[in-house]
Amino acid sequence: MTPGRRWGREGGSNEDCVRPHVLWLPQDQPQVLGYFERLRQITARCPDVISSVNPDDLHMTVQKIDPHTAAGQRVDDDVLKEAAVAVQRELADLQPFTIEIGPARASGSAGIVEIWPEQQPTELYRQVRAGLTAAGLQLPPAETHFWCHMSCGYGVQDTDTPELAARSDRLASDLGRAIRPGIRTSATVSTVWLAWEHQHTDPVRYTFERVHDLHLGQP
Repeated sequence: MTPGRRWGREGGSNEDCVRPHVLWLPQDQPQVLGYFERLRQITARCPDVISSVNPDDLHMTVQKIDPHTAAGQRVDDDVLKEAAVAVQRELADLQPFTIEIGPARASGSAGIVEIWPEQQPTELYRQVRAGLTAAGLQLPPAETHFWCHMSCGYGVQDTDTPELAARSDRLASDLGRAIRPGIRTSATVSTVWLAWEHQHTDPVRYTFERVHDLHLGQP
């Protein structure tokens, strides 16, 4: 967790570490939790290199949202309530779909889990952005190619010593072995959440507070 990745600043307010997001959450799908438990057994061996993601914290980020509007107002629950209506409207014609989750791989010292196929998650991303934009929220620039993925762990520190580099390499190898047999699992995406996401730096962790559930294929 380098300074550039931290939401808050040294000595700043706790609310600086809380930002609105649209997330897909898999906690109601036991096959997904089981798949990530296999990965957690690997990441838990290297707490000095990677911070494991708890089952309750698993998520796929669909869209980050700037915590302030264009007018400089801090986004609050009332703003999210209006945004929920706009996003739900955009999701009315997008039907639930199935994704494949996996395989897992190491990226630096983080654990990345790929999601495939990309077409329907990308359409979800675009529709969510359309709704949030219509509600007047500020968003990061649109991605040319939406990278849909999940994380099974977050890098704790730079692997800037031979010992840490060796442990990071071992983690990458062990993650590759851990996904066999069954390098993927499947999941259904039928709901996304407008949520408050909290960034924690010691240990590195992202938690969230669910605010509005938004259903695909419903007005």
